[in-house]
Amino acid sequence: MTGMRMRKSSALVWATGAVVAFLGALLAVPSAALAEEAAPTRAKEPAVISLGDSFISGEAGRWRGNGNTVFGSRYGTDLAAYDCKLWETSCSYDATRVYGSSYANGCNRSAGAEIHHLSTVRVNGQSFDIAEDNRLNIACSGATTADILRTSFKGERPQIEQLADHAAAKDIKLIVLSIGGNDIGFSKVIADCARVFSVVPEGQHCNETVGPQMPDRIDTMRTKVEQVLMAVQDTMGDAGYNDSDYRLVLQSYPSPIPRGEDNRYGEKYSRLYTGGCPFFNDDSDWARDALIPALAESHEQAAASVGGVDFLDLQDALEGHEVCAKGVKQSASGNTLQNPLPKAESEWARFIVSGLAQGQQQESMHPNFYGQQKMGECLDAMAETAARAFACDSPV
Repeated sequence: MTGMRMRKSSALVWATGAVVAFLGALLAVPSAALAEEAAPTRAKEPAVISLGDSFISGEAGRWRGNGNTVFGSRYGTDLAAYDCKLWETSCSYDATRVYGSSYANGCNRSAGAEIHHLSTVRVNGQSFDIAEDNRLNIACSGATTADILRTSFKGERPQIEQLADHAAAKDIKLIVLSIGGNDIGFSKVIADCARVFSVVPEGQHCNETVGPQMPDRIDTMRTKVEQVLMAVQDTMGDAGYNDSDYRLVLQSYPSPIPRGEDNRYGEKYSRLYTGGCPFFNDDSDWARDALIPALAESHEQAAASVGGVDFLDLQDALEGHEVCAKGVKQSASGNTLQNPLPKAESEWARFIVSGLAQGQQQESMHPNFYGQQKMGECLDAMAETAARAFACDSPV
């Protein structure tokens, strides 16, 4: 009896083991499949992105210098010109060749905008190469701080929401921001200065009428810029980034015009009709030596106040190559798209278009193709170092 029980028990153990093994084999199939599905996803590609206004979106990037003519390629300066004939005196134009689809809503993100020159970023002791397709630009000409934080602008969602999307899709290594100029009405200041020169030359100059208002406007702007910087940091944190995973750079504005004494045209109407720089000497000095430095100081203070923000000082980036500056010139007859005026001899900001069929008024007084190239070189130089503050020196 005992032996019989032993044999039955052994049989039962064997049978039970077989069942367990069989079930294990069955269960192993979906487990393997689940393990395969749970394999790590492909690492996100490192990317950089620019936010803000026209000074970083690439406004005026259509123009490689300035050429004072309505015809053809405008002496080789109009990068939207194509199918040119008769020594480039007759051309067709397509601004989307420079601004792409953003030309339709006026954001004017140019192919040569600052961010597209950024090739390498150093973050937390490690260098990252950035492919061209991962140099992203969501800045929009005319944007204010509100258009970054909460307002739909020109048919696009707030830039902070767009940033969140890109932060999820890419491994963002650097964010560069240009903002605040439209909050203080910078374009209207330029228009007021030009109007006084060209329409009411005997009236008060804009440094006298607008100048006293600027300190309060800039103080208010700084608070708004700080809010944007904190919102960017919060957005990146919500996307799973640590502060050490990326760099946030706030940049200042370059001056598009020289000081009065550095203007190659006399204080006459040639500044308006020939040079495209209709500003009195005292207004030019105020803009170059008071307004632009005050903006730079305010941005530097905002970066320091928020913390964890790098500062790129661009106020001298175009010096010696501003509109109407001595030592450089406009393109002229004989310059073409294939034979442009060299960069070293050209103006790096867009002149004010006055009665000429040349592009859009909103392009006036912005860094042109050459200016954006210079700003991009400065950003790239900063990004390759661990510097928390970087000044873009005057061109040599």
